[in-house]
Parts: sequence; structure tokens; C-alpha cells
Amino acid sequence: MGAKSKYVIVQIASVITGSTRVWVRERAADKFSGIFYDPAYGKSCLFEEVKRVKGKTELPKRIRGIYNIAN
Repeated sequence: MGAKSKYVIVQIASVITGSTRVWVRERAADKFSGIFYDPAYGKSCLFEEVKRVKGKTELPKRIRGIYNIAN
């Protein structure tokens, strides 16, 4: 089995509307939270990490294309 990656793919969600986006963070870092534009709300709001994505194959094809993630 190969070595673990330095980075992990996580899903973050808006605390106001619940809309989600994908984020990449370091494996050893704390859970991620940050302020981003929420299109459903129309303003910037807080996004917090809700779950880790099991693997890159579970990401939608569109997301893999945006972040240049190979299969």
C-alpha cells in the first residue's frame, strides 16, 4: 500500500443556506472554516467543513476537471 497523501479533499457547507463546495486542505491541519461568497444567499458568509470526501473517484466529473484531479 502506498504512502498517504499530504492533502485531503473535504466538503464545506454554508452555515446559513447549506450550499456546499469542495476544498483541499492539509491532512494534519484542523477542520477548515472560511468566508466565501454564497450564491444562494447573495453575500459572503461562513463555510465550515462538514465531511471528508472518501476518495477522488467520488467527486463529480465537473469538480475533478476544475481542480485537475486525475482518476
